[in-house]
Amino acid sequence: MTDTNDSLELLRQVRLALQNNRYEDAITYLKQTVQLAHRVGDLGAEGRHLGNLALIYYRLSQPEKALTYFKQALDRARQEGDRATEDGLLGNMGNILRELNRYDEAIEYLNHALLIAHEIGDMRGRGIWLGNLGLVYDDLRQPDKAVELHREAVEIARTLQDRRGLAARLGNVGNSYVSLGDYAAAADNFKEAVEIFQALGEKRELALRMGIIGNLHSEMGRAAASTDEASAHFITALDYYNQTLALARELGDRDSEAQLLRSIGNTLGNSGQYDEAIQHFRASHKLFQALGQIDPLAELQSNIELATAYRDQVNSPPAN
Repeated sequence: MTDTNDSLELLRQVRLALQNNRYEDAITYLKQTVQLAHRVGDLGAEGRHLGNLALIYYRLSQPEKALTYFKQALDRARQEGDRATEDGLLGNMGNILRELNRYDEAIEYLNHALLIAHEIGDMRGRGIWLGNLGLVYDDLRQPDKAVELHREAVEIARTLQDRRGLAARLGNVGNSYVSLGDYAAAADNFKEAVEIFQALGEKRELALRMGIIGNLHSEMGRAAASTDEASAHFITALDYYNQTLALARELGDRDSEAQLLRSIGNTLGNSGQYDEAIQHFRASHKLFQALGQIDPLAELQSNIELATAYRDQVNSPPAN
């Protein structure tokens, strides 16, 4: 059998092993393909197989081993002068380093990937690495820098007309604005993401963002300087919560339904609608109990008692 046939057979065995979740077998076969590619001097194939080994180790939650094989793949790509592959490997390594909380190294690798993407004219790659670099600065609690990077990634997604990527990057910007305490800017970004997911018909993603917008307006209502401003935010929060609740029920997501009932109860209580707040707290309590989730029950019972006390205080006749 020729080396080419040997390689094809080994790769067939790798595919079969992966299809059956036999990762150790896949690793064994891939290591053999690496050795074979090295023997015949095929640097490109050797690098690809090393990269695939890295991905399997990453899937197996072994990031350090994944980094080891990515570094070997990176060395082969550089020997080949394959800048596009080098770019992708640097970015992947940066992401793993971020997950390992090795932030200085993650920044170094992602910046290097960003530079290569710019040099080779890979706009999509630039957008990905900018967004990932923004996530590193989010982790480092530097939201100003994160916003700057996420907004660049947003503009690239707009230019490429990558609607799904744009929605994801708008969410990243929104999260960074939340860290800055700028809830209005955060809500604006999430609302644009909602429009995209609505158009794409992605109901789970839509529900997640709409719930976040409800939370943001609820927070803005609690922090409002005037009663009228607070009322406007609470009304908006309730609108988003109720739309999200309908989606959660449609999707059969009972955990989210229970959480939303609690959030609606809190917002109704904050806006002085105590009877309705109590109804929602009770419904949330019942659903959490049915789901076997006992942690929220004490808090919900306390909320019911507090809302009842406020209601009774409001409804009690004035003292003579």
